[in-house]
Amino acid sequence: MSGAGKSTACKVFKAEGFEIIDCDLICRSIVEKGEPCLCEIAKAFGTAVLNKDGSLDRAEMGRIIFSDDGKRRLLNGIMYPYVSYIIINTIAAMDNGFALLDAPTLFESGIDSICDSIVSIVADKEILLSRIESRDLISREQAENRLASQHDTGFFSERSNYTIENNGSSEEFFSEIMKTIKKIKEGK
Repeated sequence: MSGAGKSTACKVFKAEGFEIIDCDLICRSIVEKGEPCLCEIAKAFGTAVLNKDGSLDRAEMGRIIFSDDGKRRLLNGIMYPYVSYIIINTIAAMDNGFALLDAPTLFESGIDSICDSIVSIVADKEILLSRIESRDLISREQAENRLASQHDTGFFSERSNYTIENNGSSEEFFSEIMKTIKKIKEGK
């Protein structure tokens, strides 16, 4: 969930020896100027989603997909095969150990099928909205649109082996992350 604290949790997992695979970075790389995925996006959405230099106009793309579920599904359908391919190849190239996918759309992409355990980071709606507004410097309405485009807490909790709530202090959040890491490493 946007604003729940995934980035913070990833830093802790990394410090504890997990290899982090950042799916947002993968998504950014596959829509760079000249990439086949960006060409498919421009074909599906038109050149209005491109800047004059041929790069993706992220603001325009965001405006389109956060207000239209069908267009968001279309974009995801174009991007997911590229993202999944890179994730699978990255994991295959890793040495033994633990990998953590920082994947906001893990379930939608179907990549959850390759995961041994799933950890979701969640928080109460008002906390999420406040964090999104602050972090992205957007209006309450824009934050609500982004949050509305995502699944609710129950969706994630039902599909996860571990759910970490981030509604309290930083210390409480850190403690919950560490408990989860210990359980994963012990295979519990």
